[in-house]
Amino acid sequence: LMVRNGGILFVVFGLFQVNSAKYLGLVWDDDDKTMFRIPWKHAGKQDFRKDEDAAIFKAWAEFKGKPTDGGQDNLAAWKTRLRCALNKSPEFDEVMERAQLDSSEPYKVYGLVPLNEQGEQRKYAI
Repeated sequence: LMVRNGGILFVVFGLFQVNSAKYLGLVWDDDDKTMFRIPWKHAGKQDFRKDEDAAIFKAWAEFKGKPTDGGQDNLAAWKTRLRCALNKSPEFDEVMERAQLDSSEPYKVYGLVPLNEQGEQRKYAI
């Protein structure tokens, strides 16, 4: 098992959570299980449900040992930390054309990068 940043490989956490079916909206996006959807609802939305819509972000914060900022939940920080971890990870790439960010239940899609492509230069939309 590879170690990065003093913890277990991020991919282990991510794939375990997708397979757990514990988080509403965190599901495989294809039958081959090479892409997954992650709920991406904005906390300012009228129908935002903190316990459901922010659950995966909170789980990552707890896993990293940063569940609160000064004793307060910080939903924006949780989401930012998970997004940054996904973007930095060579194992995942955002699949922007499959995202649905303007729906009532918005989500992003990330794909698993094949091992033989993980060392190549990665491209990001800005």
